Amino acid sequence: MSTPQGHESMPVGRTNISVGIIGMGDMGKMYTRRISSAGWRVNACDREEKYEDLKEEFAGRQDNVYIYPNGHLVSRTSDYIIYSVEAETVDKVVAQYGPCMPDCLLKNPLPSAGIIADGAPATKQGAIVGGQTSCKAPEIAAFEKHMPEDVEIVSCHSLHGPNVAPEGQPLVLIKHRATQESFNLVERILSCLGAKHVYLTADEHDRITADTQAVTHAAFLRYVPKPNIRS
Repeated sequence: MSTPQGHESMPVGRTNISVGIIGMGDMGKMYTRRISSAGWRVNACDREEKYEDLKEEFAGRQDNVYIYPNGHLVSRTSDYIIYSVEAETVDKVVAQYGPCMPDCLLKNPLPSAGIIADGAPATKQGAIVGGQTSCKAPEIAAFEKHMPEDVEIVSCHSLHGPNVAPEGQPLVLIKHRATQESFNLVERILSCLGAKHVYLTADEHDRITADTQAVTHAAFLRYVPKPNIRS
């Protein structure tokens, strides 16, 4: 890139791109605030019983943060969807929200979800999906098992907690099944974090994190080849 991460000029088409966040725990909320503050539209949800509380919490960001009652609607309306859930539950959540819409939503979608044809997949055609799990093997397996073939897979992992400023922290990016154009889009979206980008495969990520569980995230970078890191 010709400009520093987190300070790039607004990309063409930003207003036409929606980012979905499924899972509004502390990391999901941090990503929602950072990405929406950078000018991207964010569609977000958590469990349905948290819908009203989330709407109230993000009421001040109604210009570009849209809270939905469930992940079906987030998947249907978003171009890049981040599953911000635990590795132990990622298969269940992807299976629930990725492959197809339930009959009740096919018949009565929210107006903002657009027209939905009978039998339509939940995930928007040609969308990009990824996860925020700390172990990528179950996440990638879930995407490959449940996602339509036209959906691309670009995963990530912020190697810090939600209460740590992401600037300068390692952010792993995994181009698993995607065009370079789609990978570049994800990188532009996440550049708002100001993190140090680390490029790995899912297997490399899991091997390195397994070897470095007892050390700091800063030490994680010592295990990554320098060509795979960009500040």
